[in-house]
Amino acid sequence: MTGPRRRPDGTDEEPIFITCGPDGTSLRCQVCEAVDEFVQDEMPSMAGYGEDTYIRCSRCGSAETSDPIFGWRAKPAPWPAPPQQDDP
Repeated sequence: MTGPRRRPDGTDEEPIFITCGPDGTSLRCQVCEAVDEFVQDEMPSMAGYGEDTYIRCSRCGSAETSDPIFGWRAKPAPWPAPPQQDDP
């Protein structure tokens, strides 16, 4: 795969992280193919009810977030990552 999965209409409705492994105990990033390289957290929502959650790939930066107001969102990062340019 050379880039993030994107729908033709510009929305990102495909999950970034899928379970993998013999018992489905690992998570794999579908953007950069990293396995179990993620940061995940939950916190009480600022909406006053429910929880805000996020999971972010430590390798490419792709993320999935959810909250009671906006729901679930995927934000795939460009992959392969664009080269970093050094300032002169």
